[in-house]
Amino acid sequence: MKEYTNGEITVFWDPERCIHAAECLRGLPGVFNPQKSPWVDMEGATSDEIMAAIDRCPSGALSYRRNDDIGRAKGPGGAPAAEIRVVKDGPLLVKGRCSLFGEDGRLIAEEGQFALCRCGRSAKKPLCDGSHRV
Repeated sequence: MKEYTNGEITVFWDPERCIHAAECLRGLPGVFNPQKSPWVDMEGATSDEIMAAIDRCPSGALSYRRNDDIGRAKGPGGAPAAEIRVVKDGPLLVKGRCSLFGEDGRLIAEEGQFALCRCGRSAKKPLCDGSHRV
């Protein structure tokens, strides 16, 4: 997991979850540029613009936290149940509170969102790696 911050928010990138849908690149090319190192330039847009672009990430590979939320207690109630959507010619997108365990009992993913392979070609099964687009 990689972390990038501008002082106001911290962006997290989990390359194992990335399905290369490129929503981040299309949404904010001034922030997300895989040709540069580091590929996330937190000064390329406002925090609100960055958060909006990350909210469009279908796999959950990109996430963020407002830095002023660190240590703040969570409110009562829980997160909604998981929602699962089928993407035409693509993965199953899982969003919400749930845990995904491998056949060996190892935790693979939990909460937030992640993409599950439907085509059988992913090298990261059960997670999608974008191989369906080949």
